[in-house]
Amino acid sequence: MDNIRRWVKGFTGSQGRQYEEVLPLTATDSQSTSDGWMLRHRGNPAVRWLLFLLPFCIARPLGLTERRLPKTMSTTYLNGIRGLACWIVFNEHMVMDKYRDIVFKPYGAVDNGHKFEHFIQLPFVRALIAGKGMVCVFFVLSGFVLSYSSLRKINDPGRSNKQERTGSRDDLLTSVSSMTLRRAIRLFGPMLALAFITAFVTYYIPWGIIDRKAPNIFVHLYKFWLSAVTVMDPYHWARLKPLPRHFEQAWTLGVEYRLSLAMFLMIATTATLSTVGRKTVIVFVGAWSVYCNRRWDIACAMGGMMLAELRFAPLSDDISRLLNRPLRLSKWLTIIPAVFCVLFGTLLCSWPEAMPDSAQPYRSLWELTPSNWRPDANHGSPEPVGGWVWWWGTIGAFLMLWGLEQLPLLQKALSISSLKYLGEISYAYYLLQGLGHTHVGNPIYQSLQDKYGWSKNSAFAAGYIVGNIFNIIASDYFWRVIDESFIRLARFVVVEWLGVGKGPGSRSRNGPDSAGDYTLVPTTMPAANDDRYASDNVAVEEDDIALKEGLTVPDSRPRRRLYATPSE
Repeated sequence: MDNIRRWVKGFTGSQGRQYEEVLPLTATDSQSTSDGWMLRHRGNPAVRWLLFLLPFCIARPLGLTERRLPKTMSTTYLNGIRGLACWIVFNEHMVMDKYRDIVFKPYGAVDNGHKFEHFIQLPFVRALIAGKGMVCVFFVLSGFVLSYSSLRKINDPGRSNKQERTGSRDDLLTSVSSMTLRRAIRLFGPMLALAFITAFVTYYIPWGIIDRKAPNIFVHLYKFWLSAVTVMDPYHWARLKPLPRHFEQAWTLGVEYRLSLAMFLMIATTATLSTVGRKTVIVFVGAWSVYCNRRWDIACAMGGMMLAELRFAPLSDDISRLLNRPLRLSKWLTIIPAVFCVLFGTLLCSWPEAMPDSAQPYRSLWELTPSNWRPDANHGSPEPVGGWVWWWGTIGAFLMLWGLEQLPLLQKALSISSLKYLGEISYAYYLLQGLGHTHVGNPIYQSLQDKYGWSKNSAFAAGYIVGNIFNIIASDYFWRVIDESFIRLARFVVVEWLGVGKGPGSRSRNGPDSAGDYTLVPTTMPAANDDRYASDNVAVEEDDIALKEGLTVPDSRPRRRLYATPSE
């Protein structure tokens, strides 16, 4: 029971260490079990297979696995946000077909004499189904985490002499090289595995949305391969052609990869600038991308990079240097605007996709929407719906995350164990949601309605619950078996094979960009006598698709094993 209570509570004893914070995503503790049962029986192959097949969300509360969630740190909340965002995208995909005439319209809108007044349409409440706004949140998060490690090195004031600055630049170059080479493997490896699985499921499984137009499985596989190649094309910036329905969510992965390349270019370009110069370039690139070709995705990434820069070089520091005296602000001058930004950003991220100016509070803000982002505007962006959703979603995602950066209490609320776990499996959860919808949730919904006469809402609730449970369990396996395998493959290819960051004669050393390391970051803005860049690194074995991509520093401690597979 103590294990279950700790799981629900979700906080660790490290939260009082305000500045001794790290950015981990997986960790281990050989003393994590409450008794010696696993130690006594784990040599038994049958027991090992049983433990391996138990989803982590079941095994961990029962004390049947040595794997554990990362400790709650100052940036753990970002993983919680990402987990919530993936869940919201799943929610939209579940409701969009069955309640399309409701969910995309705002509360109070009138259409053909009918006034819409459903609870889910209320401002803020509709954020629970605002999948498009959550895509903007994903891209801002990516901009933050991909630039974090590099900006930490660039802004480190401790390296003041020429030799230290030269070493820092060498580390930065190695880090950017490693991140660039590994990114495609980390993003597209699991996606190709999903394409392979989806092709077999949609061709052979006799329920759900079946696709047997191809004369044989090989032609069917080739169709999914062509869809995957379209996503992996880094030179295609226009809107993608429609993907297979079970694979539709993959359109964001191609955008994500191109954003990664743009981020790495920005890091290299601004590495030698002052913090004011770097902030100026970031703002200019984001604004120019929106003005020239409606590249809201680039603007999201630049917003995330700006948030990372502000962690190490707050605007208050720039103002202090300008005024030549310390600037001391009341905490309420930060808290009140931060709360407002979180609420206002959430409202903007949930902007309705239909009838966008037909009800308050959206009607009052509609006049601020640029004309080329309004309905029927000609554009070449990759988004599948109206431009205003992405315009306001970009602004809302930045405001919301900036506000959360200033509010430790909300960060703790987003760092409970359930959200940390959802963040851990979030990439797998995002990839598998199509199958969870088309082959689990939707078939149950239709069967309960057509065969058993259930009401629409009851059938939907049953299909949603079962589909979500399936998605979580399947994502747990996908995370441990496939996602983490590509983490190791990316590390092997880049470090061991290509030799990035590998010293002469070194055989197994992880380079400076090893995703197994994690980085110290401050919880809040440090006082003048705090060391914002102090480090207390502890190595872990695995990394993650977003929050560890680039969040690394060299590590000298011994590496520990994590999760034993049945074959070992």
